[in-house]
Amino acid sequence: MPGRLSNLSLSHLAFLLLVAATAVFLNWSAISASTKLYNLIVVVPVGIAVTLLVIGIIVKNLLGTEKAPQQDPAEQLAKQRTTLVDLVLLGFFAMLCFGLTTVGFDIATFLFVWVGIVIGGERRWWLPPLYAALFTLFLVEGFGSLFPFPMPLLVL
Repeated sequence: MPGRLSNLSLSHLAFLLLVAATAVFLNWSAISASTKLYNLIVVVPVGIAVTLLVIGIIVKNLLGTEKAPQQDPAEQLAKQRTTLVDLVLLGFFAMLCFGLTTVGFDIATFLFVWVGIVIGGERRWWLPPLYAALFTLFLVEGFGSLFPFPMPLLVL
């Protein structure tokens, strides 16, 4: 079977299998801890979606046997830049996760969305904070109505 996963490196395959195993374990752990709907309303659907996406990626790579065409150096540089931007955004997501309990869910989400929009290429100065504020408001209100426990907030 080597060569069949030509577009998927071994490290990517290992990472995908680790993600799927983690999703399955988290679902099993959540269900065995409590079967109440309000405890499982986010964990189980996300775990199922992640597992299905991993299976889809692996199946797509098993069925697609043609090799990817060679890229010119400009395309490779653009791909590397995109990967770097993705890593920076992932770093900001880690800061969001740590900031949830220190500065509050609302401020951490607001800053993350603002930075994400700017990294995404928005150049109008007024749009990122406006969108981030609206998104944060809807997210805080939505999660506040879903979860039976209070979230740490600073402003809202």
